[in-house]
Amino acid sequence: MNVKACICTDAGPCRRINQDAALVKVANSKNLGRIALIAVCDGMGGLSKGEVASCKVIRALETWFHEELVLMTGMSREKFWETVEISWNRMLARVNGEIRRYGKHRSINLGTTFAALLQVGRQYMFMNIGDSRIYFTKGQEAVQLTKDQSLAQRLIDTGEVTDPEDIDEDKRSVLLQCVGTHSLPEPQVGKGAFDTNTTVIACTDGLWRTITGKELYAKLCPQMCLTDEDMMDQGRKLIDLAMTRDEQDNISIAAMCLEF
Repeated sequence: MNVKACICTDAGPCRRINQDAALVKVANSKNLGRIALIAVCDGMGGLSKGEVASCKVIRALETWFHEELVLMTGMSREKFWETVEISWNRMLARVNGEIRRYGKHRSINLGTTFAALLQVGRQYMFMNIGDSRIYFTKGQEAVQLTKDQSLAQRLIDTGEVTDPEDIDEDKRSVLLQCVGTHSLPEPQVGKGAFDTNTTVIACTDGLWRTITGKELYAKLCPQMCLTDEDMMDQGRKLIDLAMTRDEQDNISIAAMCLEF
């Protein structure tokens, strides 16, 4: 199995500080083969020190990858995924507490979204808190795996609106969950298997608000991902496209092309 990957991020045209953070890690294990991890976090733009919150979560996940994952590689696949889910929940609970204490000590509010996917062989597990997203390429488009934990998504789910464009601007960015501002966030968790070569894409709302699934596919489908440098170039083009469409927020995308 071969993995190619990239991370592209930009503070955007209006923000002085980039509150996004992203991660891609790849490792080989004797029992499970190649393992890949992708994640993005979007520090809360309306809250102080959002970059601290997003960085804390990404660093915790990176530490988990290096220090805890190795202890699980001898498990059966079923036990492995069960343990990963428990371990991630424990990690997020710990970091959630750290972020809350950091804010309390400084009398500020801070928080972050979290979207991550772990791949082992053809199997994967993802976890999502907030409205950053994970997609994977299939057919002729990028299919969204995660579901936004946002007021906008709730209004759509309850049938109060049918077109996202009908939602008031001030309601579109309201999150129902994030890491840091709630006592214990409840993540969305999903598991599945890839049936063919694919590109997994993790991005913040600064990208997905203006870029369609078909456009993600056109730039980052496996056929376009010949090298890491090619992926970086395509990711940069997507960020530039978002900014030409008047995106004002931080913009981040991480991608990994999986060739089985």
